[in-house]
Amino acid sequence: MPVRNDQDSPAMFAEERKNQILELLDTNGKIVVPELCDIFDVSASTIRNDLRDLENAGKLKRTHGGAISSTKMNHELLPDIKGTKMIKQKKEIAFAALNLIEDGDTIAIMSGTTTFELIKLLTNKKDLTVILNDIHFAAWLEENTDFTLIILAGMLRNKYHSVYSPVRNELLDLINIDKVFFSCNGFSISKGVTTPYLESALSIRQVLEASCSRCLMSDSSKFDAVTFSKIADLNEITLLITDDCLTDEDRAQLQQYTEVITAPK
Repeated sequence: MPVRNDQDSPAMFAEERKNQILELLDTNGKIVVPELCDIFDVSASTIRNDLRDLENAGKLKRTHGGAISSTKMNHELLPDIKGTKMIKQKKEIAFAALNLIEDGDTIAIMSGTTTFELIKLLTNKKDLTVILNDIHFAAWLEENTDFTLIILAGMLRNKYHSVYSPVRNELLDLINIDKVFFSCNGFSISKGVTTPYLESALSIRQVLEASCSRCLMSDSSKFDAVTFSKIADLNEITLLITDDCLTDEDRAQLQQYTEVITAPK
C-alpha cells in the first residue's frame, strides 16, 4: 500500500501520488475514489484533481466513482479480487434484489461478485427454479438449498467459474424466466451496460431475451465506466439496483431510461 513520506514537499508528493495511482490502476484495472482517499489519506477533491490531471495527460479514463485504464477496456479482475471491493454496497444491493423474488419464481442469476451476494440470501425462499451460468453458484445452492437448478451448457471460462456458449443456447428458446439478475463492469447512458468479455456479453444477452423482468445489480462506482462488450442498452433493462452514492442529477438522468432502486432505501 502506498504510504506518504512526510519529508516530501507537497509538489513532489502530488507527482509521486499520481504515479502510484497509475501503478494501482495497472494492477487492478479499475480504481475508486473512496479507496484512494483511504490509501493516500487525502480528500476526495484532491484525488479527483489527480484523476483529472491524469486523464488530461491521456493516462486513464475517469468514471463516476473513480477511473479505469484507457488501454484496458477488455481487462477483467479475477472474482477473488473483485469480491474484496465495494463489499458493503454489494450486500445492500443484494438485500434490495431479494425483495423482488417470490416463492415459486423461476429466476436466472448470472455470474458476478454482486450477484453472489444475492445467491447467499436465497436460503429462506421456497420452490425456486434457478438458472445459472456459474458453477460456483450452482455448488453453493446445491449444498444449501433444495431448489431446482439449471446450469446453462457451454464452455467453462477458466478461473472465472462462468460458462458461456459460442452458439445460441436452444434451452432458452423453450423456457420462460420470471426475473433475471445480472451485474456488469460498467454502465453508462451513452454506451449501455458493458463487460470486458464478448462471449459473456452474448450469453447474458440471450438470458435477458428469455426473461420477463431484467434487473441490473451494480454499485455506483461502475457508472460512466465503459468496457469492451455491450450486454444491453439501459432502456432494455427493467430496473437498476445501485447504492446511494449517485448524485440526484445522475439518478434523474438514469430514470429517463429505466427504473432505479437505491439501496439501502
